[in-house]
Amino acid sequence: MRRFSIARSLLAALLGLALALACLAVLALAGLYGARQDYEDSLVRSYSAQVAGADLVTASVLEETTLRSARSDADARARVAAIFDRAAQVAGQSAEGDPVSVAAVTEQVGAQQRARTAAVRLRAARSRRASAAALAELREATGTGRSAASRLSTRQDARRAEARRETQERSKRATVTAAVAGGLGLGAALVIVFFLVGRLREPLARLVTATQALAAGDLDARVQVAGPAELQDLGVAFNAMADDLGGARRRIEENRRQLAAIIASLGDALVICDAIGRVIDANPRAAELVPTLITGHNVAKDPGPLPELEEALGHEVEVVEGERTLAVTAARLGPGPNEGVVWTIRDVTERARLEQAKSDFVATASHELRSPLTSIKGFVELLGKTELAERQREFVDIVALSTNRLVDLVNDLLDAARVEAGQLELQRRPIAVAEAIHEVTALLRPRLDQRRQQLTLEIAPALPSAFGDPTRIRQIVTNLMTNAHLYTGEGGSITVRAGATAEHVSIAVADTGRGMAPAVLERIFERFYRGGRDGHGGGTGLGLSIVRSLVELHDGEIDVISEEGEGTTFTVRIPRAPEAAELDEPRQAVRGKRVLVIEDEPEVARLIAEQLTPFGVEAIVVHTGEDAIRRLKLDSFDAVTLDILLGGVDGFEVLRIIRDDPKLRRTPVVVVSVYAGEDTLAGEWVVAKPIDAEELADALGSAILAGRSRVLVVARASMREVVGGALERRGIEFAWATSGSQAARLCEETHFEVALVDAGMRSPQAALAALDLRGRRLRRSVVVFSAGDDGPGIATLGADPVPVEDATAAVVGALRSSAEAESTDRLGP
Repeated sequence: MRRFSIARSLLAALLGLALALACLAVLALAGLYGARQDYEDSLVRSYSAQVAGADLVTASVLEETTLRSARSDADARARVAAIFDRAAQVAGQSAEGDPVSVAAVTEQVGAQQRARTAAVRLRAARSRRASAAALAELREATGTGRSAASRLSTRQDARRAEARRETQERSKRATVTAAVAGGLGLGAALVIVFFLVGRLREPLARLVTATQALAAGDLDARVQVAGPAELQDLGVAFNAMADDLGGARRRIEENRRQLAAIIASLGDALVICDAIGRVIDANPRAAELVPTLITGHNVAKDPGPLPELEEALGHEVEVVEGERTLAVTAARLGPGPNEGVVWTIRDVTERARLEQAKSDFVATASHELRSPLTSIKGFVELLGKTELAERQREFVDIVALSTNRLVDLVNDLLDAARVEAGQLELQRRPIAVAEAIHEVTALLRPRLDQRRQQLTLEIAPALPSAFGDPTRIRQIVTNLMTNAHLYTGEGGSITVRAGATAEHVSIAVADTGRGMAPAVLERIFERFYRGGRDGHGGGTGLGLSIVRSLVELHDGEIDVISEEGEGTTFTVRIPRAPEAAELDEPRQAVRGKRVLVIEDEPEVARLIAEQLTPFGVEAIVVHTGEDAIRRLKLDSFDAVTLDILLGGVDGFEVLRIIRDDPKLRRTPVVVVSVYAGEDTLAGEWVVAKPIDAEELADALGSAILAGRSRVLVVARASMREVVGGALERRGIEFAWATSGSQAARLCEETHFEVALVDAGMRSPQAALAALDLRGRRLRRSVVVFSAGDDGPGIATLGADPVPVEDATAAVVGALRSSAEAESTDRLGP
């Protein structure tokens, strides 16, 4: 079948119709114009003939008058005869085409000729009778002429009437012709339209039917290619689309079967929830790991082992479900929050066991490595103070140097292991950064002098205190200065600057050393990385990694700027210490507490007790490690001050026993010893001798406020920065849970006195029901706080939450109330 185009066919038909209608319109207009023109011509001829007839009558009258006049001569008669002849000629020309008019003119001319003949006989008559006969003939001819003239005039009126009637008839015929042409054109257009519609209806109906079938899921639906070219093209395209859809469905079904097989064989559980938190699908592994999350279960009402969604999005959150440790992550199924969520749940029980084993190894290595090294270092130093031969002293110096390097290496390795295991604890309190810098520079100056390196200190006046762990701040400065010393040549310069902003205290260490290339700069904080340094100066490559970890633990920042051949500048920013009102909290926290003072020198023990008396502390003194252990197991204390140099069981052993005993491990311990700078005590609260009373009270209060996780926070992950930051600034150690199940697990592992619950959680009632506060305090408190938002649980929570900005103060008040209640219950009325 020959293809034809709808557009071309319609255009050709419309053009042909338009041409036909145009021709008919021209013919109709021509007919109207011709009729009008003929009518006007008829009018002109009739009026001309009528005027010519009137002129002829006038000429005949003039000639008759002349003929009858006796005084007229031959010339006069000739002149009037000529006038009549001209009038007769004009009248004859005007009457052409109308026989009646021509006959009337002819008759009038003939009558005039007879009148002329009669006039001649009248002039020639000699008798009366002849004159009368000639005169009668003249009159009869004149009357005939008048009658013919009258008929000519009447005939012109008739001619005009006939022309008018004929013109009307022709106009009517032209109008009828135009109307008939228009009707025929409209009919032809309708015929064309009906023809095209007829040609299009069936192919379009087939296409619509196939489209509906395809939309209903019948991907085998096809359309027969027929009709105009456009519909044929559309049919071909539809069939190609159906083929593609069929192929795509087959591929999707194949991929779906493969994906279903993969998901079913996964070792991880997959749980898919809709926008309202209802479980709509889960793989077989989910039935083993999280049997409570079955299809239809609503995690918004009962999250079970699942953490807060915001906390799990893009991050792995570990939760404990029965005897399993589960790692949970979440991902949204679409770009918006209303698309649903897929939860991935992995069994990491073995990994958790290995991490615990690693943590146990770190704790064991910390004791088993550092204690022998401390003894070796101490006895080598003692040996160096004895009388030795020159060669013996040389050997002792080599042993001392190697021991120091080994101690540094072990410290770096253990610090790195603690950071990785999350066991590095900070004892944050206000610290004078300027003093820390002076202490470190005083220790390192001999090493700088050996290489003739110039040291410049640029410390801002009235530098505010930083909020950090003094030992760790000194370690940061030491590592940065040591790094600058090692990679700055002889005669170079090192500059240490200290300043402050509204939020931070900054420490910058700049050197004029070799600098670093961009490729090295990108990896400078990686563990064990020493690229581009040629191994100069030794070391493990852990120093800068530890520095960055320590800075991040302080919620600080570290930047580095370096250029090859131009030197390097490290800048560390540590948060500023709180205002004075907040700094007084540790001293307030120590009031009314019961402290065991372990000190072998009675005078020093009495001094410590007297120094704590103004702060309302009840001090119980023991002088040996054995007595201390016995008293701790028989009695209850809020904190312990511990001297290291004890007779018998020394302070290190007492500290180890305390930390190994599940009932005692969370007892706050403040080491009061001349060994305040001993590396073995890293991570403990330390006060150096001679003792400053306010420093001791601050350390005890901070340790008690920290209380080894006596505060449990059950809140959304988004509250971590606000609430957690406020607790850290007050020196309060806390544990964090994001669901009721996590809170229950933590309460089983740890005894808490105060719980801080977020009213904006999905299910704060479940969190409150899961709390089991079994801390040492007799009175236990629950503080509910609100961030001012309409969280999903606040509407149904029967409580009056405190504002989030007052949550920390409420926790401090609860801790004080607990202490006062315990003191009252212990002392009696």
